[in-house]
Amino acid sequence: MKKTALILFLAITAGTYGQKTVQFADPLPPGQSSVASVDKVYFGQYKNTDSETTYLIDANGIAIVSTIVSYVTRQQVRESSALQVRNGYLLGIVKGDSVPCVEEGDRYYYGMQHKEVITGPGSLNILTRVDAKTYIINFHEGSYFEPSLLTFENGKMHIVHGELADQAGFASILHLTTIQRYGSPVDILVPSVEQWTKLMQLLFSGERLNYLKESE
Repeated sequence: MKKTALILFLAITAGTYGQKTVQFADPLPPGQSSVASVDKVYFGQYKNTDSETTYLIDANGIAIVSTIVSYVTRQQVRESSALQVRNGYLLGIVKGDSVPCVEEGDRYYYGMQHKEVITGPGSLNILTRVDAKTYIINFHEGSYFEPSLLTFENGKMHIVHGELADQAGFASILHLTTIQRYGSPVDILVPSVEQWTKLMQLLFSGERLNYLKESE
């Protein structure tokens, strides 16, 4: 799965057109095995109050939950044998269920929950564990990987996306090959375990996005 604008969601700084960037041949950190999800103590929903983005974390992995707002018109309800509006609920949109709706003008607005899997069944992204409270989501991008850092502390989740614009410090990391992506060169790097500490500082020096765990 590609990183989307959510991700809306997790956008990685790729630099301007024509600038060289980096990706990684293998999931980070080097030498670590993938995990299905984070430790159970961190399961729950985490919300960013600025973006209204909500992450759902459970035994299946990590997902982003969002609400897609749509509408049907009064005419559609009148002409459809399946659609009905009763006491502020719209029937016929979801089979066997109803959804809350708001009438505005000649339209009935309603929200549908959408779940996008980030790690877990059906996703090519790989989650690795750094330590008891730190994880890396390795986003699968055209056979290679781009990392984002997750940390948990005091009921909060923090995300830092990898700074992938080419840096002087990357020159000391084993260079496997250079590919072209969207017309720009991308160096594919293969860091060693010994290079990881320095690499982590270079990669995750950008803005930290904060998410608060919602009460269960």
